Amino acid sequence: MLSRFEDARARPDVPIPAKGVIIVFRHQMRARCPVRDLIWASVILLSHAALAVAFQSSVMPLSEYASDSPRFVLRLLTMAALVGPLLYMPISAVLGSFAAPPISRFEETQAMLLTRLSPFDVCAGRLLASLWPVISAILGSFALSLAAQLSRRTTPDGYTNVLMVHLVLLTSAIAVGAAGQLAAMRIRPGRVLARGIGIATGLAVFSVSGLFLANSTIQRMEDPTRLIYAALLINPAVAATTALQADVLRIPSIYARTDAHDYPFLYPPPAATCAVFAGCGAVALALSSLWLRRAYR
Repeated sequence: MLSRFEDARARPDVPIPAKGVIIVFRHQMRARCPVRDLIWASVILLSHAALAVAFQSSVMPLSEYASDSPRFVLRLLTMAALVGPLLYMPISAVLGSFAAPPISRFEETQAMLLTRLSPFDVCAGRLLASLWPVISAILGSFALSLAAQLSRRTTPDGYTNVLMVHLVLLTSAIAVGAAGQLAAMRIRPGRVLARGIGIATGLAVFSVSGLFLANSTIQRMEDPTRLIYAALLINPAVAATTALQADVLRIPSIYARTDAHDYPFLYPPPAATCAVFAGCGAVALALSSLWLRRAYR
């Protein structure tokens, strides 16, 4: 088993960013079935499109747009941005939990750690490989959204907006996956999948429903502006739609469930939400690395 990773120790040091992560990622991907990953990515992407169309139909029927094709495409992209985190984050919670090394991979994991690969390399490489169907679906969504923008020119800054939407989707999915990996880790070799999936899914649900959960507190506060801002900041669905310049709290199904729109507030920049999730994901990976080092020392 150790011979598989001897090249990581024998090769001279080369200034390649995240070289160890790439080595672990490639090793994990060689053990996966490309056809199965493609099928899963396609199913996730089709589910994303179906949810966006269904939610769009419930908000405003197609007949309302008449011949206003760019406006319809923009609205459909907005609905896709809104429902994206609701789909990608729970799936990432499950897949991320599976990124924690199982007891059956004890020798392989130990062999990696006996080379120059660090625990962070192992955790990050395994996480990215495990989340690959979700990452592929997000990249597919990005390509389709760019094609829609190219053909219909929905907004002058459409390309930048589409990029920001998918950065929000990507960072939130990876962060939740990293949380699932961390929660599934043990202080001994092995993993607890139920704990990882449960905690990561709970965090995902909290991030998208925090504004609704805090509504009773908002009603009792004289100035809940900061609380509203914080609840919006950790909500990737809000950040993704804000990137498309949409006022998500004015959507009827959301408007009826919160009083936040009755107070003066500003939507947080989508880049700030990306930074929050990127930071949380990095912290979760760092903690997973510490747990892995402790389990295999």
